[in-house]
Amino acid sequence: MKYMGIKLDENKLMTQAYVIDYLKNVNCSDLQELRDIYTGTFGRDLVWNYQCCSIFFPGFYLMPVKEGFLSIPYNAVYIDEPEQIIVENITLLTAEELQHRLEHYRAYATKIISAMEEMITITKEASDNA
Repeated sequence: MKYMGIKLDENKLMTQAYVIDYLKNVNCSDLQELRDIYTGTFGRDLVWNYQCCSIFFPGFYLMPVKEGFLSIPYNAVYIDEPEQIIVENITLLTAEELQHRLEHYRAYATKIISAMEEMITITKEASDNA
């Protein structure tokens, strides 16, 4: 499997059960150790933090596993603590669910880019008029 520009040995990917068991029994609020394992194994962090517009959670991680891609939601972010992962809501995503999240994120990104371009124009006009 090729992902993020590198060929992944699928035998070295974690299983869904391993990730869930780790987060339940070892450290339910810290995904960093699992991310570090992937970085050491594949030479790159393969886990994405998706912080966009969820109805139920402020964000979730997208993590490759042998079975596909996991959605690992979290419900709180604190300055000096890691996100609080909601292990009970970890799910393996279907292609349709990934497509929906992609479309949602693309719409969000388009809107924020447009807003920021307007901010730049307004800021330039304000400094020109000062």
